[in-house]
Amino acid sequence: MAMDPAWNKGTEDEQPSYLWAMLTSPLNINLFLATLAGSTFLAIPYGSPGVVLPLLAFAAGEAIAAMFIPASSTFRAKVDRKLKLKRREAAAMHLRGEIARRCTEHDPRWEIYRSLQERVRSLREMGSHRRSALGERELDRIEDTAIDYLGLWLAELSMDERQESVNERDIERRIADIGARIERGAEDERSLRKARSDLEELLLRHRRLASRKAAVEAALLSLPDAVEEIYQAIITNSSAAEGGARLTEAIERLRLEEELESSYGAEIQNIVRPEAAAARARTAAARQGAAS
Repeated sequence: MAMDPAWNKGTEDEQPSYLWAMLTSPLNINLFLATLAGSTFLAIPYGSPGVVLPLLAFAAGEAIAAMFIPASSTFRAKVDRKLKLKRREAAAMHLRGEIARRCTEHDPRWEIYRSLQERVRSLREMGSHRRSALGERELDRIEDTAIDYLGLWLAELSMDERQESVNERDIERRIADIGARIERGAEDERSLRKARSDLEELLLRHRRLASRKAAVEAALLSLPDAVEEIYQAIITNSSAAEGGARLTEAIERLRLEEELESSYGAEIQNIVRPEAAAARARTAAARQGAAS
C-alpha cells in the first residue's frame, strides 16, 4: 500500500472535517436556498407555518444525512481527493518558484516537465472517460509524478550548490592541521577532537553527495520515461497479458526508493531552512577558531 507523499501530510488542524464538507457542499447549499425560496413562497398563503415547516423539514433531513454521509467511504474519498489536489497545487507552486530562482526559463527540463504534465492529464482523462487498465490508485500515483519530478530537479540544483560551496582540499588541510596540533599536545584537546570530528563528518557527507546526485539524475531521466511507457501501453491497446505486464513494470518504476526520497527531501529542507545547514558548518569553524 502506497504511503501519502510528504506534501500531502498536514497537521491535525489541516485535516478535513467531513461534516463541514457535507454542510458546505454545492448540492447542500442549493437545497438550503431552494428551501428558503419555498418557505418564502408558502409564507404568502399560509403565513408563519409556511415558513417554519419547510425549514424544519430541511433541518431534519440534514440531521439524518449527517449521521450517514460523513461516514461514507465514497464521500470521504471525494473530500480527501479535493484536499490532495489543493495541496498538490500548492506544493507544485512552491517547487516551481524555488527552481525558477536557480535556473532560467530556457532550461530544457521545463519542457520535459510540461510534457510530463500533458501525459498525466491525458492518462487521467482516458481513465475517466473510458475503461482503462489503470485503477484509481495507479492514476493517483501517476498524477504525483509531476511533483516528484520537480522535487528531484530541485534536489539536483541544491546538490550542485552544495558541491560548489565545499572545498574538499581545504577541509582536508584543516583536518590535518588540527591533527598536528593534537599531536603537539594542545591544551584544549577535547575541543580540537570535536572540531576534527565535525569536519570529517562534513567531508564524508560531501563525498557521499556524488553518489546521491547520480541517483537523483538517474531518477530525473527515468521518471518521464516511465510515464511515457505507461501512456504508450494505454493508447496502443496492448493485449491484456502484454499490456498488464508492461503497465506493472512501468508503474513499479514510479515507486522511488525510500533512500532516494529521503535524500532529496533533505536537500529541499536545506533550501527551505538554509540556516540549519549553515549553522552546522559555522559550528565546526567556530570550535576550531576558539581552540586557536
